[in-house]
Amino acid sequence: MKKVYICSPCRGDYENNIQRAKEYSRAAVEKGVIPVTPHIYLTQFMDDNVPEERELALKIGSELVLGCSELWAFGIDHPSAGMAAEIELAKAHGIPVRNGFEAISELKPDEEPEDKPDIGSVTLHLPAFKAMAVCNQHLDHGPISIELDGSVILELADRLISDPGVHIEIGG
Repeated sequence: MKKVYICSPCRGDYENNIQRAKEYSRAAVEKGVIPVTPHIYLTQFMDDNVPEERELALKIGSELVLGCSELWAFGIDHPSAGMAAEIELAKAHGIPVRNGFEAISELKPDEEPEDKPDIGSVTLHLPAFKAMAVCNQHLDHGPISIELDGSVILELADRLISDPGVHIEIGG
């Protein structure tokens, strides 16, 4: 199986960012790859608020990037400083960098696309969010836009119709 480095923010909204990293990793597994997501497990025994431990964790992450076939960046348009360093490292070593949201929305390699007509797409524009920087200044990360193929919308509608009252959660 292919190993993919999951690159997403850790600092800022710490608990929410870790939860999102778990969700991205789960989605990667569902796409048939092995996710390598160090800030899920390194934060279990290292303190990101201790500068020496953060630096060591970033070095460990860099080594893990080099052992992966691809890097999937979640938030590639507005990467954190840590993400930007990982992305640059991957590029410098010829490791493909992909938009993580696009990567997890593609078909699995063993799935064959059905002959369905192109019914269009839906673009969601999510409002901006603010994160705390190290210097305690707010950073405006701007709006996030996600494009969904119309067939995804229809599949969600089918799930809602077949199981009324169900709550479907996508992403973080």
